[in-house]
Amino acid sequence: MTLLLELPDSWKTLLGLDTGDAVGRARQMLVIEGYREGRLSRGQAAEMLDLGFHEAEELFSRVGAAQQPTWDELELTGKNLRAIQGR
Repeated sequence: MTLLLELPDSWKTLLGLDTGDAVGRARQMLVIEGYREGRLSRGQAAEMLDLGFHEAEELFSRVGAAQQPTWDELELTGKNLRAIQGR
C-alpha cells in the first residue's frame, strides 16, 4: 500500500520528519501507535519495524509505548500467585 500524506511544512520538525529517513520515521510512528492501541501484537510490531525482541522492547519503552496489563490480566496473575502459595 502506498500512502500519500500532505502535511504543513511546520509539522516536519515537530513530528521528527526532518531527518533523511522521513518515510521510515512515519512508518515507525504508525506501527507504534497501532501497538499502543492494541491493534498490533508486540511480535507484529517488531516484525513490521524489522527489530528483534529486545530492540523492540527498548524502542517501546523509550517512546512510552509499553503496553500495560489489563485489570483482568492483573486479577488472573494475583489468582495464580495465590494458588501457588496455597491460599
